[in-house]
Amino acid sequence: MGNTTERGRWVRIAAISLAAGLVFAVAPPADAEPWNWRDPDTVDPDPPARDVVGYFPIATDQPIYYTDTFGACRGSGCSRPHLGADLMTYGRKGDPVVAFDDGVVSWISGSCCTVHITFDDGWSARYIHLNNDTANPDGSYSDDGLGWGIAVQRGDRVTAGQLIGWVGDSGNAESIAPHVHFEILDPTGTWHNPTPYADRAVRLSTPIPSDPEEGVRPCESGLCDSVGFIDGGGEWSLLDALSAEGSVDDFYYGNPGDVPFMGDWDGDGVATPGLYRQSDGFVYLRHSNTEGIADTTFFFGNPGDFPLVGDFNGNGRDSVSIYRSSEARVYVINELGEDGGGLGAADYSFLFGNPGDTPFVGDFDGDGIDTVGLHRASTGFVYFRDSLTDGNADSSFFYGNPGDVILAGDWDGDRDDTVAVYRPSSGRIYVNLENSTGAADYSLYVGNYPGAVTFKRAGA
Repeated sequence: MGNTTERGRWVRIAAISLAAGLVFAVAPPADAEPWNWRDPDTVDPDPPARDVVGYFPIATDQPIYYTDTFGACRGSGCSRPHLGADLMTYGRKGDPVVAFDDGVVSWISGSCCTVHITFDDGWSARYIHLNNDTANPDGSYSDDGLGWGIAVQRGDRVTAGQLIGWVGDSGNAESIAPHVHFEILDPTGTWHNPTPYADRAVRLSTPIPSDPEEGVRPCESGLCDSVGFIDGGGEWSLLDALSAEGSVDDFYYGNPGDVPFMGDWDGDGVATPGLYRQSDGFVYLRHSNTEGIADTTFFFGNPGDFPLVGDFNGNGRDSVSIYRSSEARVYVINELGEDGGGLGAADYSFLFGNPGDTPFVGDFDGDGIDTVGLHRASTGFVYFRDSLTDGNADSSFFYGNPGDVILAGDWDGDRDDTVAVYRPSSGRIYVNLENSTGAADYSLYVGNYPGAVTFKRAGA
């Protein structure tokens, strides 16, 4: 990050969108561009060599500032020059970072978090210090270095303004402040001053979604599973079909912080919401997809257990079992409680998986009985059993990116379940129809939510 003495130039982008209008750190003249005003005493850098107006790398309506420090001393004893522009967010992590222009993701750092995008004419941009910390439900970030602030994969085609990541302080910015170090390179790999490109770039308040659907839609009959999303305020959004034309049913249910899920509690073929409170093992079930209080409550398990919802005996009704990560043990019970009471001991239990992996449930072989799978979020490793017994995985593969949310459902109506991942970073769900390593068979832009669940559909 630079200071006010380096090349004597500050660019102030200090507008905040308020009901009363735009408020600036320093009042601009009446004819100034509202998002990109500079002090009249500053000196412009040379005009850009690439005559393209792209999108400003950070999409937000909150204040941003940067200074032209291209070529300034960096490192001990001025050991290296500064090759970019540091786009500062006044301490905010998590602001969306977007592609400057159309291109292909040509490189991603092995450890979080740098993205390099090569544009169609051979020029390129590099985005450094993206977020590497865990996002909390209240919108804050834990300074733990365990997050993944990149929303794309190497080889992805991106369009100008598309989300590619989030602002952070990774790498050697941990001791500074959240920002994006933005670089521009020509086709020979020579760095150019990015400041004039940032100066005239188009500002976005939110990223531009990429194409809503990619690949062949897996279900045309409508008798297939879909997805539901839960925001930080307890609002559920159920998508009635896994397509861009699907309608959304919205309602509020539950408390933020509880673990959401859906299940067919009464055997009518329709999944409805449930919540599991990990602090005390309490279960709250709703019997309709409407706003209201729980219809059924009971408790099962110990604090910290993770709920597993499925039809574990083939009777057409789902129950709420648990996975105890500390023991790598599944506890199965085939009934629901009532009246706030306890269920007692599990019907049976078995060992499976590694502590720390995230459990999920699906009928992976189409026999009408759900079994348990596990997902290692740090690597995308997926593995599952075809029976509710001790033993090694019957199937395993890699799928998705670190930080993806694992789901399983009958996405194509063939009566067996396969995995999908929801990527909050890109707002897309990626469907795998073969339970195997490889690219998604279908993806859909659905928006950005902190959580996602499988929505079992009537007749599916």
